[in-house]
Amino acid sequence: MCTTRATPARPPAAEPALRSSRAARAMKTPAAAKWPRLTGIGLVLAGGVGGCTAANLPKLPSLPLLPTPSETAAATGSGPQEASLMVSGTPTGVFTEVAREVLGCWFGAGGPLKASHVYHAEAEPPAKGGAAVIVIHERDVSFNDQRGPRAYRISFGDEAGGVHVVATALKFDGPKAQAMARDVETWAKGGTGCQLRALYPSPAPPSSAKTAKAPAPTRKH
Repeated sequence: MCTTRATPARPPAAEPALRSSRAARAMKTPAAAKWPRLTGIGLVLAGGVGGCTAANLPKLPSLPLLPTPSETAAATGSGPQEASLMVSGTPTGVFTEVAREVLGCWFGAGGPLKASHVYHAEAEPPAKGGAAVIVIHERDVSFNDQRGPRAYRISFGDEAGGVHVVATALKFDGPKAQAMARDVETWAKGGTGCQLRALYPSPAPPSSAKTAKAPAPTRKH
């Protein structure tokens, strides 16, 4: 005869009580006991850092300083070439003298820049200081005024009771820039001359030989 034994059911409050006891033990456990490996690693790292001092740290090689843009331009010969000088007078007076010579020498008849460049100047009235500037542009026929990129600049300003003249070659270099700077210096000091023109071949003079006329035939009697 088969008999069946009934298994007593677990009290419903036993499982929540067990979980509560585990949570209580976890709250009482110190952090060092919960994470023993992390604590050990932290001690090792602290010991390693403490052993490194300024005396035994490896030294990095010193890197050379990069040159400034002006130094690079001076070394390679590129970039604008600037020349400045102080002269006596007023900005308006010195500007007038230099402008007249620029138009007569560089842009006059047969001048070296007449066909390839355009002259432009601006000046303030003497009552406002008389500051002035001459800008020479490369000729660009696609513009109405044909003023293309700036190639040369001459500025005039009042400074320390004199006139500060600054000539900057933006598109000229070598002998041409040097000749133009010498011309500006000569003209600003009241002199004359045209060194830039000497660097360009002078145009061939027009032929002055006249075609000889054939003698008129003589009438025979």
